[in-house]
Amino acid sequence: MKKLLLPVKHSLLLLGLLLVFQVQAQNMVTGTVTSQEDGEGFPGVSVLVKGTSRGVVTDIDGKFRINVAPEEVLVFSFIGHVTQEQSVGVRSVIDLTLEVDIEQLEEVVVVGYGTLKKSDVTGAVATMSRDRLEMKPNNNVAQALQGSVAGVSVVNNSAGAEGSDASILIRGRNSITASNRPLIVLDGTPYSGSLSEINPTDIESVNVLKDASSTAIYGSRGANGVILITSKKGTKGDVKINYAGFYGIQELSNLPDLLTTEEFYQFKKTREPGSITATEEDFYQDGKTTDWIDLATQRGSKQQHTVSVSGAKDRMQYYISGSYLDVEGVAVNDLFKRYSLRMNIETKIKDWLTYGTNTQLSLSDRSGQDASWSGAVDGAYYLNPLTSAYDEDGNQLVYPWPEDNYWGNPLAGLLEKDSDKTYKIFTNNFLKIDLPFVPGLSYKLNTGVEYEHRDRATYSGRDTKVGLENRGLSDTQSDLNTNLLVENIVNYNKQIGEHNLFFTGLYSYQRNIEDMEGLDGNGFPSDVLTWRQGNVAALNVPKYDYDEYVLLSSMLRINYNYKSKYYLTLTGRRDSYSGFGVNTKHGFFPSAALGWSLHNEPFLSGVPVISTLKLRASYGVNGNQAVTPYRSLATLNDRSYLDGSIQAPGFYPSRLSSPDLGWEESASANIGLDFGILKDRVQGSLELYETHTHDLLLQREISPIHGITSVTQNLGETKNRGVELSLNANLMRKGDFTWDISANGAIMKNEIVDLYGNGVDDPLNGWFIGQPINVNYSYQFGGVYQVADLEDPDFVPAIPNAQPGWAKIVDQNGDTLIDSSNDRIIQGQTDPKFITGLQMNFKYRAFGLSVFSRSAHGMTRRNTLLIDDVWSGVKRNTTKKDWWTPENPTNEYWANDPDANARGVGIYEDASFWRLQDVTLYYDLPSGVLSRLNINNLKVYVTGRNLITVTNFNGLDPELSSDREIPLQKEFVVGLNVGF
Repeated sequence: MKKLLLPVKHSLLLLGLLLVFQVQAQNMVTGTVTSQEDGEGFPGVSVLVKGTSRGVVTDIDGKFRINVAPEEVLVFSFIGHVTQEQSVGVRSVIDLTLEVDIEQLEEVVVVGYGTLKKSDVTGAVATMSRDRLEMKPNNNVAQALQGSVAGVSVVNNSAGAEGSDASILIRGRNSITASNRPLIVLDGTPYSGSLSEINPTDIESVNVLKDASSTAIYGSRGANGVILITSKKGTKGDVKINYAGFYGIQELSNLPDLLTTEEFYQFKKTREPGSITATEEDFYQDGKTTDWIDLATQRGSKQQHTVSVSGAKDRMQYYISGSYLDVEGVAVNDLFKRYSLRMNIETKIKDWLTYGTNTQLSLSDRSGQDASWSGAVDGAYYLNPLTSAYDEDGNQLVYPWPEDNYWGNPLAGLLEKDSDKTYKIFTNNFLKIDLPFVPGLSYKLNTGVEYEHRDRATYSGRDTKVGLENRGLSDTQSDLNTNLLVENIVNYNKQIGEHNLFFTGLYSYQRNIEDMEGLDGNGFPSDVLTWRQGNVAALNVPKYDYDEYVLLSSMLRINYNYKSKYYLTLTGRRDSYSGFGVNTKHGFFPSAALGWSLHNEPFLSGVPVISTLKLRASYGVNGNQAVTPYRSLATLNDRSYLDGSIQAPGFYPSRLSSPDLGWEESASANIGLDFGILKDRVQGSLELYETHTHDLLLQREISPIHGITSVTQNLGETKNRGVELSLNANLMRKGDFTWDISANGAIMKNEIVDLYGNGVDDPLNGWFIGQPINVNYSYQFGGVYQVADLEDPDFVPAIPNAQPGWAKIVDQNGDTLIDSSNDRIIQGQTDPKFITGLQMNFKYRAFGLSVFSRSAHGMTRRNTLLIDDVWSGVKRNTTKKDWWTPENPTNEYWANDPDANARGVGIYEDASFWRLQDVTLYYDLPSGVLSRLNINNLKVYVTGRNLITVTNFNGLDPELSSDREIPLQKEFVVGLNVGF
C-alpha cells in the first residue's frame, strides 16, 4: 500500500508541473473598448473573467491586457451601458464597442400619482441610495434617511428600543406652531402610522419631493415636502427565495458622570449641612453604594429575520415576505417586537385590465414598562445614591428612601403588568384600465385603507408607588384609527412627432377617523386580576376622544417635452378640508416648472466631457393642513356642579369660533442644475430655493370679556432659503479595486418675517422678527464672581449682595440690574444651519467596505448636565463639576451653594458634530462557488453604528433634545443575506 503513495517531494513536483501547465494554457489577450457615443477609447470599463474575481480595468485610451484561458469568457461592463460577454477561444485581440443601456438611461422615478423618466423630471426630486437600506440595523426608514438626502434633516429625540421618536424636516422649518412633518406616502396611499411599523427590508425605493412643483400635486399637505416610499415588487425570472437577517448588540456610549455615593454624601454635607437623614447616614456608614443607572441599564440586543418569495411569470408578478424584529433596549425592560407580512401582487387579467394589491399586515408589541430614566421623582439619572433599590432580603422596595415617600423606585415599572399591542392593516388596491380605443389613455381606480387598533393596558400594584392609598392603579385604553382613500386617476400619454404630452387627472376622497375610549381605575381589593377588575375599583374615570375629517381633492398635471430638450410641467390642485372655517374650506394650489437639457443642444455636442447638463426652474404654492378637526368651531368644556346634593353636568365656553381659519400657505421658488461628466462617472445636482410661508397659525390675544383670552388665527409670515448639493462619483476602477462615493450637503436658513401684523416681537414665546424660528433666548453666563471683583470699590455687581463663587449674568444694557426684559439675549438656534452626508464604498474582488458619516453644524444647545437641580435639602443627585471654591477660584462653574445661581442661568454650547454612523465590511461568495451550491447570492457582513462622534458639546449627545433621555448607543451587528 505504501508503495502506491508518492513521496512528498514527488507530489510537490507534480503540483508545480500542473501550475506551469495552467499558466502556459493561458493566453495574453489585449484589446480596445470604444464608446458608442463618440467612438473614442472608453476608460474605466471593467473587464472580468466570468465566474471569477479576476479582472482589469481599461486605461485612459480604453485599452486592456489580461491573461485568460481559451475556454474562459470575458465580461465587459460599465454603469449606464449594456454588459457584453466575449468568448476567448484562440483570439489574442478582442476589440468591441460598449453600447448605451437605454433602459438605464430612462430610469423611472416615482413622483406621486405615477412615475416619470428621470430625464423628464423638472422638480427637485431626490432618491435615497439603496445602500442605506441594506446591511444596516435600521428599525425604520427614518434611520436610513439620516444624512442620505440633501436638505433632509432627521433628528433623534430619543434612542429607545423602538427607535421611532425622530423628527424629519425637509428643507428646514417653515411653520412656527403647526407641524413641520412631511407627508409620507406608502405605495400611493398617505401613511399616518409609526415608521417603525414598516419593515425597511421590504422597501424598494425612497423618493423625496422637495420643491413646490413636485409637491403641489399633494396640495394642502405638501408644504413640508413629501416622502414617497415604494415597496418591492416581483421581477421577471424564476421564483426567487431570499433570506435577510442580522443580530446585534447595543451599548451605551456616553453616560452622565454622576456623583458616586461617597461624592454625593460630601456634596450634600457641603451644600446644606444638617440635611442628611438618619437612613442616609446609616447607608453611608455601612459602606453601601447604589448606582441607579447601572441598575436601570443593560446591554441591548437586536435581531431581525425576513424571508421573501418573489417572481414574475406570464401575466403576474408577486412579492411576498414575512419578517420578525425583536429589540431589547439598553434601558431594562425596554422592549419592541414587530411581526409583519407583506403581499404585493400585480396581475394582468386582460390585455387592457390590470389588478394590483400592496398589502401589509403587522403586529407591533411595545409591552413592558422600562426602568424610569428621567422621571422627576423616580428617574435613575438623578435619584439619591444614598438610598436602596432592594431590602435586605433582595425584594424590590416601593420607597427607596424611608424618610421621604415622595420618591419612587426607578425599577418600579419592572413590576407593573403592561400590555401594549398595535394591530395594523395597510392595503393599497387598484384596478387599471388601458382603454383600447384611445391609445395612451388609461383609468386607474386606486383605493387605500389604513386600519390600526392599539390596545393598551397597565396595572401598577401595591409593590409600586401609585394608586389610591397604594391599592393599585389601572389604565386601559383602546385607540381605533381608520383612514380610507378612494382615488380616480386618468392618465393620457401622447407623442406627436417630437412633441411628448403626458396628462394626469385626479379626483379623490379621503376620510380619517380617530376613536379612543379608556378607563382609569384606582383602589382595588387585590392585585390578582390586575386591570381586569374595574367593576370593584374605588374610583373609575372613563375617558373618550373622537376626531374625524374629510378631504376632497381634484388635480390636473401636464408634462410636456419637445425633442427631449425642453420641458414644461404645470400642476393645479384644489382641496376641500372639513377642519377649516366655513369661509375657507377650499384652497387652490398651482405650480409651474421648466427644464432645459443643454447636453442635447448642438453647441455642447463638441464638449465630450459633459454627458449631462440640465437646467430646471419651478415656482408654486403649497398648503400646510395642520389644523386639527373642530379647531375652527366654538367649543365648551364640562364642569360638573352640585345642585343641592345631586351632581349636575355643567359647561363653560373654552374656545371661540374661527370661521376664517384656513391653511398656512407656502410660496416657493427653486432653481436646479443636474450635471454629469466623464460619461456620467461623476453626477450631481445643485439646488437653490426660497420659500415664503404666510397665514401662520398663531394665538392672538383678545379681551378676556368672554372668559377666553386668545383665539387661533392665520397671522404671521416666515422665510426659508437654502442651497443643496448632491454628488455621486466612480472615483476609481483599477484592476479588482473600485471606489465610489456619494456626498451631499445643504445650507438652510429660516427667519420670522412677521408675527401679529404689527412688527412686534414675542419674547414670551421666544419669537423674534428677523431671527430663526427656534432660538435659545435666555440670560448669558458671564463667569463667576471672584474675591478680587467684589473687593474692587469701583465694581458694582449686577446681582445684589453677590458673593464670591456666585454665577455672573452678563448685564446686556449695563444698568447694573439684571431683569428678564433687558438682559436676556438670543444665544444661537436649535436647528442646524448646515448638514452633510458622505457614503464611501470600496470593493476588492469579493470583499467590500462601506463607510457612512454625517454631520450637522450651527446648532446651539443648553447643556442641562451643567446645572445643580438638586432641590431644597439636596434630595437629587447631580453630575460632577469643577465647582468654585476659595482654593479653586475657577471661572467655569459656580460654587456648591444653593444661592450661587438663584437666577438659573444656563450654559449654552456649540452642538455641531461629525458622526461616523455606519461602517460595514462584507463578503460576497464568488459566483463559481454559488453555481456549485445552486445559490443565487450569499453575503455575510458586520456593521458598526455610531462608532465615533466628534463635537465640542459636553452633554450626552448633541442631537438629543434633552440630556435626560436615553442617550445614543453604539451598535455592532453581524448579518447574512442569501438568495435561492
